[in-house]
Amino acid sequence: MRHIPMLALATLTLAGCATQQAATGQSSHPEAIGYRCAEGVEMAVIYDGPATGLRGTADLNWDGHRFLLKQTESGSGATYSDGTLTLYTKGDEAFVEKAGERVLRDCNAKS
Repeated sequence: MRHIPMLALATLTLAGCATQQAATGQSSHPEAIGYRCAEGVEMAVIYDGPATGLRGTADLNWDGHRFLLKQTESGSGATYSDGTLTLYTKGDEAFVEKAGERVLRDCNAKS
């Protein structure tokens, strides 16, 4: 009997979830994405909830702080905010504003 390493199993599971999300427009499991931003700054975001309908959340971890953001209306891409901190994403790119000032720029999802 052949055993699949846990990391490989987790990767296959997430790949299956991504396919399900694309087909249904909803996320059934949280998706973690790491970003590398300008000046080498890194952040991690765990996206959860429906991909549509403004009910999704983004749990943003940056510089030792955690921000729970709720999906808001967006003209293009996706936007998540807590009223002070706002995460803007489109494809593999992102940036973060705090009180209207861009604090993280040129963020790209790590592959």
